[in-house]
Amino acid sequence: MTEAAAASPEEPSEAPRVSFWTLGCRLNQHDTAALRARLLRSGFAESREGSRDAALLVVNTCTVTARADQEARQLIRRLHRSAPGSRIIVTGCYAQRAPEELRSLPGVTAVLGAAERDDPATLLRAAGTDPAQSPLLAVGPGRAARAFTTEAPLHAGRSRALLKIQDGCDSFCAYCVVPYVRGRSRSLPPEEALERARRLLDAGFWEIVLTGADLGGYGRDLGRHGALPALVEEILGLASGHRVRLSSIEPHKLDPALAAMIGAEPRLCRHLHLPLQSGSNRVLRAMRRGYTREDYTSLLERITGRGPVGIGADVIVGFPGEGEAEFEETRRFLEEAPVTFLHVFRYSSRPGTAASRLPGVPEPRARERSEILRALGEAKTRAFRRSLVGANLPVVLERGRGLTGPFAMSDLYVPVELDHEPGPRRGILDVTITGEDGARLAASPVSRSAVLGTVSERAPSDRLTL
Repeated sequence: MTEAAAASPEEPSEAPRVSFWTLGCRLNQHDTAALRARLLRSGFAESREGSRDAALLVVNTCTVTARADQEARQLIRRLHRSAPGSRIIVTGCYAQRAPEELRSLPGVTAVLGAAERDDPATLLRAAGTDPAQSPLLAVGPGRAARAFTTEAPLHAGRSRALLKIQDGCDSFCAYCVVPYVRGRSRSLPPEEALERARRLLDAGFWEIVLTGADLGGYGRDLGRHGALPALVEEILGLASGHRVRLSSIEPHKLDPALAAMIGAEPRLCRHLHLPLQSGSNRVLRAMRRGYTREDYTSLLERITGRGPVGIGADVIVGFPGEGEAEFEETRRFLEEAPVTFLHVFRYSSRPGTAASRLPGVPEPRARERSEILRALGEAKTRAFRRSLVGANLPVVLERGRGLTGPFAMSDLYVPVELDHEPGPRRGILDVTITGEDGARLAASPVSRSAVLGTVSERAPSDRLTL
């Protein structure tokens, strides 16, 4: 039999396999989900992360710190060593900021900017690039205006899904590279966001997490005042058996109407991620943050007035000009503030930002400060978890099981392990917190706390195109 006869047109060839690797924030995870949707529609089949049978490897990078850049380079080199014959597409924020650095790495066959990766024709051209040829470089200006794109949801768990409604940022904080790599702030029109939320609920999700690079700026480019609280109310009005969670939002951009809903609207999760960055007003001014520590304190008092709220805060140590007095101001502020989770970062100079021209704090001292605040954060988190023992909390079930029963996520963003199956695994459940062990709470199911409303009762689909 000849080779031509063996591969007859009637016999379908096996679909080329692709695997995806994501570094960085939830927005990057969401962008990877959109890339996955485009490539699977184009005839690729997904290979499990870590599998060596993929002909195409897609790496979505982060560049928020120098360490993030290093992790991306290490990952790309490791992938090339393990699968030297595979094509590697690199995209994401690092690719947008420094494409030539990435193109020079062994195994890289294409580097795509944010706008180019969202273009189906460019993506497919990159996917078919011959490894023997020079790497394809398709990266436009990061600060150029471009359309808002979002294509697929990110499944955050068995019952939760991430909905990207905003991208880009206009703030230009002194240390931050995001506006340079993600472009100007742009919003998904409320009508389209509402329709996407409706489809997520119809697919069986019970929690919608609204996210963006600058979520508090949602709607400003559309000329809509109060767009975010209005959208939250409309999504909650779609049915009665689901809830909404907000991802990271700048404290001075949290709409007062939205802040007033925390603790008053039971289906808006009592959880906020409010980046602080410093407890020193002098450092906040140098960072160009647009608020004072007094502003931050006032906001915390307003949103915790009705009861417990899970509050996460980002903090940067070692920013240029942060002396011992400024660091001590930050430490004391955090010690007294009702913050329940701390995300501590050592300052990392980012090329092109205003702070990149200033000398930072010596690395050993910055590391010491980081360790001090991390220990403080761990102590505050433990104290918060212990304060919840005996309380009733609403949860939605996650994927997987613990030692005794299924996992769930509370509205306060504290993981919960149930002591037995709650029966129907749909909707919002009431649980009683019975203990605290390590990073999660132990709980016993009480009852369903919400009716199903008009939401479909089927489980979330593995493939959902919005």
